[in-house]
Order: sequence, then structure tokens, then C-alpha cells
Amino acid sequence: MQFTNILSLASLLALTSAAPTACGTNGCAGGVIVFHGAAGAQYTLTVPLDGQEHATNNVLSISSVSSDTIDVAKQCTLKTVDYTPALVEGPAHTWAVGPPQQVLSIKCGAGQPVDPTTYIDIEFQGADPDKGAKYSVHVPLTGATIPTNNALSISTVVSTFAALPTNCHFDYVDYQAALVLIAPNKWAVGPPQQIRSVSCHA
Repeated sequence: MQFTNILSLASLLALTSAAPTACGTNGCAGGVIVFHGAAGAQYTLTVPLDGQEHATNNVLSISSVSSDTIDVAKQCTLKTVDYTPALVEGPAHTWAVGPPQQVLSIKCGAGQPVDPTTYIDIEFQGADPDKGAKYSVHVPLTGATIPTNNALSISTVVSTFAALPTNCHFDYVDYQAALVLIAPNKWAVGPPQQIRSVSCHA
């Protein structure tokens, strides 16, 4: 009887160790994300693409994040001390955090945002977007006001969010502009001007 129990226990342990985890038999994929503060201050986290929150345990005010392997704006959600920040891509693999603030935790998922139905992407284009006069903002559909932190004068906005003219509010530097659909998913801003912030709802 004792020998049978030992064999049963050994079989159970073997089955348990052989069972794949939620991330697969090779574990969760992930990558390194660097959190940049002012005056060269920074810290680094290795974040798995498991959709779980991972605490930063750091009080540094973050002005940008960078990663060579993770698209932070599309794959990750930052939990910050104030409110959901805008992530504006600047140099390759680097996103400005607006406004700069402490990041409490981060969660990342493979491929798409952790909660893809909650966010939209808006591309703000200047007079010559083919030469780099443009930037993108990852906007939650919660009504939260997201600063753009960019002084570029905007001529057109591009988004797959069809309800953008009615469900998004843009704070213009001069006065309320008209949005005119000129192509699928593309609206002209008239007159062109700087957009200070944007808020959208579902």
C-alpha cells in the first residue's frame, strides 16, 4: 500500500511539472523597458507579456519610456500616481509620458493592448507628415483629458475610430476648429493649429 501511494504521488508530481503554464511551456515572453526621468535618471524593468500588473517600486517621475522589443503604447498599460498618461512616440522605440509622473505599475500583453476596446490611436499630422511632421497619441475611451505635449500645427488627424468627430473633444490653442472628412479615417483640421489635448468616449 505504501509503495502504491508513493508511485501515485510521483505520477502526480510528474504530471504537474509537465503541465503547461498560462504562458506556455517556455514561460511568458517579455522584454526590457527603461523608465527615463529628468537629468539622465532612469531605471529598468524586465516585463513579461502576461497581462498582469507588475509594480515598479520606484518613486522617480517618468518623462519617457523606451524598449527595443515591446511596443509600449500598443502592448502595455501604465498605472500612474495621477491619471492615465498619453504615450507619444518620439525617437524610435521611445515614448514620451505626458505629463511626467510616477509610474506605480505596468502590465503588458502580446500583440495588442491589454484592453484593446478601451483605447484608440490618433495620428496628428502637420503640413508635411511624409517628412516626419506627425505624432501619435494612445487615447483611452474614458473621457480622460490626455495632453499631446506637442507644439506642431495640425492639418489633419487620422484614426480608425469612426466616431472621432462626435465622440472626441480637441483643445485647440486658438479656437474650435472644424473637422472635415477628406478620406477614409482622415479628417482635415480647419484652420490648422496646435492641439493641446484630446479626450474621447465610447
